[in-house]
Amino acid sequence: MAFVTPCLAHPLPDVAVRAHFEQNGDWMLQVEIDPRSFQPDPNVAPYLTNADLGVTPAEQQEKLKAQAREYVQKAVEVVLDPVAEVKPDLAWEFTAAENAPLKLPEDPVMLTGTWRTKLPADSTGYSIKALPTGTLSVLYHNTALGKKVERYQILFPGETSYVLDLKTFTPRTKAPPPITEESLQVAGAVPDSLDGVCELCGTGSGGGYMLPTVIAVAGIVVLVTWLRRKRAA
Repeated sequence: MAFVTPCLAHPLPDVAVRAHFEQNGDWMLQVEIDPRSFQPDPNVAPYLTNADLGVTPAEQQEKLKAQAREYVQKAVEVVLDPVAEVKPDLAWEFTAAENAPLKLPEDPVMLTGTWRTKLPADSTGYSIKALPTGTLSVLYHNTALGKKVERYQILFPGETSYVLDLKTFTPRTKAPPPITEESLQVAGAVPDSLDGVCELCGTGSGGGYMLPTVIAVAGIVVLVTWLRRKRAA
């Protein structure tokens, strides 16, 4: 039951990194951070809502922006090929998720940092690193010529994304095979059937699913598989 409680709390926040590329070399980088990320336990911290933001003093709002700026520096590194030092100068604003405008009082507030610049003329590839000093997973999204690049990644601290080729706007490497029930069985990390999961939940296939517990078990399975793959690598 210790694993079920987090499922009933707010989802653990991620750091979203979104890059937008145009043919003429224009490049917009956006980083989205949930203010809960600055709390000792983001999983149980309440959202900052639009209503809360309306009564938050300007001084405290600026402090939140400073915290976002500091967190990004220790959580994400931007890499261009050929290797070039990139220091994004992000301008921070309060938005809803995915840079949408805040509308309703109950809308959760995000901090979105935006940087618009030109790619160096000799740049051929773009990627990011989720730095080991970060505490949350990093989402890697790209948009090129107005279309989203279908492949995206979830990076744990210490991992590096695929390289996006800036000439073709396609990943330079193939995506790993998707995790399926069959692949988990081969890895020995999942029971032979969903009935096995139900037995772990104490429900059986005929008694309905305890959804939070099923989610918790699935999360453990994915974590075990990821750790095995990391160890094998």
